[in-house]
Formats: sequence, structure tokens, C-alpha cells
Amino acid sequence: MGVVLVGLMLARPVVKGSGSASQPQSVEPDPQTPAEEDRPLPLSQPRQQPPVSPQAAAEPFPAPAASANLITNWEDKLDEILAAEAATDAKARQLLEMFPRLPGEGQAEVAKHLCILVSDQDYAPLSQLLANPQLPQDVLDTLMADALNRPNSLKLPALVEVARTAQHAKAADAKEVLGFLLEADYGNDWPKWQEQVQAWLEDNPD
Repeated sequence: MGVVLVGLMLARPVVKGSGSASQPQSVEPDPQTPAEEDRPLPLSQPRQQPPVSPQAAAEPFPAPAASANLITNWEDKLDEILAAEAATDAKARQLLEMFPRLPGEGQAEVAKHLCILVSDQDYAPLSQLLANPQLPQDVLDTLMADALNRPNSLKLPALVEVARTAQHAKAADAKEVLGFLLEADYGNDWPKWQEQVQAWLEDNPD
């Protein structure tokens, strides 16, 4: 019996463990280990940011005029003009004269009064202000809302001037209104827009 047990032990295959000193196992490289050049930079070498182009860093609207030219007490001036015993058109002219020298806040407030004081017969200066893409957003919003409430003969030409100015904040809105009224879209063919506006006005007088 003892001979049989010895024979079985000798015939049994030897299992080599990881700790065997006679045949050390070779270590395969880890395929997921990143190469040296793919490793992230150390914290001491921050990643450089791309330079910002001057156009991207530019202000959406130009800075106001020099402070020496601004009317700092515009609220007092506005109250004085509105309270004066003068004709409505005279008050509107005074507000239009002071408008370029007002800070953004003053222009936004004065624009609201101009929309009330300026009659349809004297709308041309307001139309020119609306077409100016350099005015602040809240001013253009006020002037645009006013233009939409004017007669068609004033509204449509003003909308064409706004729509054709690509950098104007209200250009897309103006073009959408024109397309709705004319039931057409002439893209950027502005002479065609003007031609169709004139034809539409002849068929749809105020």
C-alpha cells in the first residue's frame, strides 16, 4: 500500500505557484498603461489657453461718448422738458437733440417718451434711430415696438432698413414681420424687398 501511494505522488504533475523560485513568471506589459507621452501634464505645467481674438473680446456696443460730453443730470433735464409749457413737437425736438449725449440708461428712458411725443408726420428721426445697430438693446426694443404700431407706410420701410443690417439686434425680427406681411421671402435681395414693399403699400394703403 505504501508503494502504491508513493507511485501516485511521483506520477502527479507538479503545479507551479507564483512564488516558485525555480521558474519565475515573466511579467507582461499592461496594454492599458498609457505611454509616457500620453500621460497628463503635471500640475506645474498648466495647459495653455488659445488666444482670444479681438473680435470675440470686443464689446457688443461701443462705449458711450467721453464723460465730458455726457449729460450727467439727464433726469433733471428730462423732467424740465416734459414739464415745460411747450408744444409736443418742440419737446420731442429737445429730446432728440439731447439723445446722443445721454448715457445708456438715459437713452432707454428718453426713447420711451420719444415714442409717445413723436407724431407720424415727424417719424423720420425715430426711424433713423431704429436703424442704428449701435444703440443699446433696450433702446432698440422700445423703438422696434413703436415702429410696429406705426402706419404701414412708415413701418414697412423702417423694417426693411433694420432687416438689411446684418449686425442689427432686431434684423431677424424685422425680416420675419416683413415675410409675414408680404407672404414671401426674398432672402437678402433687398432691392426686391423694397420693390415688393412699395407694391404691397399700393394695394394696402393706410
